[in-house]
Amino acid sequence: MEIKVGELIKAKREEKKCSLVDFAQIIGITPGYLSQIENGHKKNPKLEILLKIAKELDIDLIMLLGLENTNENFNFKIPPLLKLILAKERNFKVLENKDILKKICDIIDKSLECRYFIENEELYQLFLEDIYNQIETILKRYMAFQAIKEF
Repeated sequence: MEIKVGELIKAKREEKKCSLVDFAQIIGITPGYLSQIENGHKKNPKLEILLKIAKELDIDLIMLLGLENTNENFNFKIPPLLKLILAKERNFKVLENKDILKKICDIIDKSLECRYFIENEELYQLFLEDIYNQIETILKRYMAFQAIKEF
């Protein structure tokens, strides 16, 4: 069963216990226009509106557009500028903290600096892949810690 964009928006809005009228006001559109989006009558809403909806409902835009479960490479479907906008919106609050920003910059600097020590291109690619895998492993560990603390 395929979930449509409007159905997802409506479900998330209702999950947050926000009325159609209130949510339309929050994102700066008319209730009628929001209703058309939710009911699938408005098939191609403006990107600006989708970004506002995704931000307010805390929905990943890739998931909202239904691109996450496709076998196709969605990088061809999302223009680079849009990906940059999505990354900025998603990470903006994290990067507001100067200590976190400094640590992230230090990690990136170290990763780039290692390129000069690992001169072989294939080895450097493996090095970056290893960093990525380590980050994934660490993230899973801390998510598990968080889940344990919540119980």
